[in-house]
Amino acid sequence: MILKFEEWLLHQQHREDFVGDLARVVDRQDAIHKSSRYKNDEHKNWADIVVRIAQPGYIEAFNEAWREFLLEKQAAKEALG
Repeated sequence: MILKFEEWLLHQQHREDFVGDLARVVDRQDAIHKSSRYKNDEHKNWADIVVRIAQPGYIEAFNEAWREFLLEKQAAKEALG
């Protein structure tokens, strides 16, 4: 199973930091990216969402969240062999 940023981010809502704040705001704004039939650049789609709801700290929080997500995604790939 390939980890998707949407799933990862929604599981971060409990955090008491900027990443948790971002996860709660994105969910509340119903800004979750929906899949399309076309292969999308997941990072660009999410960056567009964050810019659209941009408030101080959200862009930095997104950058941190994306780094953490990529590390977790890589660890999951390595665990699968």
